[in-house]
Amino acid sequence: MPENQPLVSYVVVNYNQLAYTCELFDSIRKNSFKNYEVILVDNASEENPAQLIAEKYPEVQVIVSEQNLGFAGGNNLAIPHCHGEFLFFVNNDTEFTDGLIEGLLAMFAKIPKLGMVSPKLCYY
Repeated sequence: MPENQPLVSYVVVNYNQLAYTCELFDSIRKNSFKNYEVILVDNASEENPAQLIAEKYPEVQVIVSEQNLGFAGGNNLAIPHCHGEFLFFVNNDTEFTDGLIEGLLAMFAKIPKLGMVSPKLCYY
């Protein structure tokens, strides 16, 4: 890892959309930013994705919720498991583009008292 890259925790909530979630994980792997951890909260999907995720994405920590807590509740469930200096709450139907995380982190360097940022959303 480059020394100037802080650890960023990506928090992802899934509910019955494993295909989208896998596409997100593929885009994270290909992304230019490399110092991250991924925490996936599965919100009581009909099919438990833990085994598939463990096989295909062993770097992803999976938390299986017994009930659907919604997006905010799923994110809150993940927070105690995050080790990053920064947390990035990301929808599972997102795809990362190169420079995404670097651009967000640059804002924190530019404005030290900044509490949060959001990327520009583009629809395919």
